[in-house]
Amino acid sequence: MLLRLRSRDGLERIQVDDGSTLGGLKLAIQDKLGVPLEDMLLSKDPQLLTSKEPSTFTDMQGDTASLQQLGVQHGDMVFLLYHFEREVAPAVKKADWQKRPFGAHMDVAALVAAQTRIERQDAPHAASASFDFAAANAFQGYVSSAIAFSIKRGGILYGTVDDEGQVQVHAIYEPPQQGSADSLSLERGTEEEALADFIAARLGWRKVGWIIAQSTKEREFIMSSEEICQMAAVQDEMGEHAVTAVVATWPGEDGQPEVHYEVFQVSDQCVQLWKQGWFQQQEEPGGTSTLRNPQDPKDAAPVIVAGKDVGELDNDYFLVPVAVKDHEGPLENKFPVENRLLPQGLAELKSHLQARRSAPYWARIADFHLLLFLARQPNLSEAEIGLLTDAARDKAAVPEGFQIIIDSMAGL
Repeated sequence: MLLRLRSRDGLERIQVDDGSTLGGLKLAIQDKLGVPLEDMLLSKDPQLLTSKEPSTFTDMQGDTASLQQLGVQHGDMVFLLYHFEREVAPAVKKADWQKRPFGAHMDVAALVAAQTRIERQDAPHAASASFDFAAANAFQGYVSSAIAFSIKRGGILYGTVDDEGQVQVHAIYEPPQQGSADSLSLERGTEEEALADFIAARLGWRKVGWIIAQSTKEREFIMSSEEICQMAAVQDEMGEHAVTAVVATWPGEDGQPEVHYEVFQVSDQCVQLWKQGWFQQQEEPGGTSTLRNPQDPKDAAPVIVAGKDVGELDNDYFLVPVAVKDHEGPLENKFPVENRLLPQGLAELKSHLQARRSAPYWARIADFHLLLFLARQPNLSEAEIGLLTDAARDKAAVPEGFQIIIDSMAGL
């Protein structure tokens, strides 16, 4: 069983027997990382690392309990809290950086100006990220069945952020895009995205982040350098609470693929470095990205990381995990999603309306993707789409004239 271990010193991996107990995991951590047993607290909750009352985290207690009983499975993330100072060595030697997989590490010594201090950010701005179950399932289902995680796929998250920083995702808009096993490019700023923004605004929503499905191409790192830069760009565009949802599939203990959802932000410093042009990406797939001081790109002096001069910096150093939740949003997410290989047309509109013929008309059209589909049709103006969206939002009667237009489009 391979587990991912997140602590204040970064992300590490540790292997234990399939039937291991919590005590066995602790011994493995002590042997590999040197953390004393008495100074070790484990939890599946990422808030452990930032809580002022860590003793309240009791989900992983009882050394004789098996990891399976505690709900810990192959590939899971476990959070480790300790207080003593560890000597953390760089992941690889500087001379080996060119041999690492794409995105695994960034060569900092050759790229960042002298005395630049890079600090880890312990707490995310987003207190949590909750996903409408149907929206998340529709995205996951498509990348699982239609494209089988063979290429990367992405989408823009629409929802709300409350005063406590809790993000709620109510819909996932999938723009036109180009994806491969290594790279993903979303087509942004289109008329369709403007319509999605318009509908979201009428619903009281806004952009709250993005989602990315990673391909099954083997990789020994969580996020590539391209993805780190994309995350920084999203947070710069959408605000400090914008999140990145990562959907990936890994082999389970039985060898069968298991789909995992994780949510991250990048640190504020990462966003600033990206804005200032420090990240340099190579165009060739499989290349290694670097950071260079735009004011002095030839300066090879090392940066200071956590008070130490280092020659390399793991991409994971920029990641800040966010707690994941789910909920049932105010609208449906059952209408076929835009810009997929699957059809989305008048026949699908007819089927959708017929399946809800006994419901009030506002409920029949209360679907983000259906409203976006209607907005792209020449029969309805933007103002009329606004009125239809208002009706879906307020659960109000839809004027008969609109019902006749939509039914006529659907051939009802």
